[in-house]
Amino acid sequence: MDIKVTEAAKVKLYDMGVSEDTFLRIGVKSGGCSGNTYDAVLDDKITDVDEIYYTDDKLRVVSDKVSSVFLDGLSIDFSNDLIEPGFRLTNSNAKGSCGCGSSFSTGDPAPNVDVSFTV
Repeated sequence: MDIKVTEAAKVKLYDMGVSEDTFLRIGVKSGGCSGNTYDAVLDDKITDVDEIYYTDDKLRVVSDKVSSVFLDGLSIDFSNDLIEPGFRLTNSNAKGSCGCGSSFSTGDPAPNVDVSFTV
């Protein structure tokens, strides 16, 4: 599994509370103009359907096994620009995205499971 997290994203995630007990959970659900959307939150509970797909020091990226097929090639960045600050999740394997960049397609069917999370 090839997931990249930039230094800017790591700094912001640590500022937000990532620790030995708290990790970044990324899910993929059906939706958006292109078929799939990422959903990311900080979490502290790993379930039976979860796997850890990235580790670096205290930073862990966790996802359910259904969403994991969409995570290979994922790059997580953070931008503090004035126009649209925030995290950028981009996937080198995406074959398309909508105009606003909030959804993507890989050519694979969207997961048939609701993997949304709330904070």
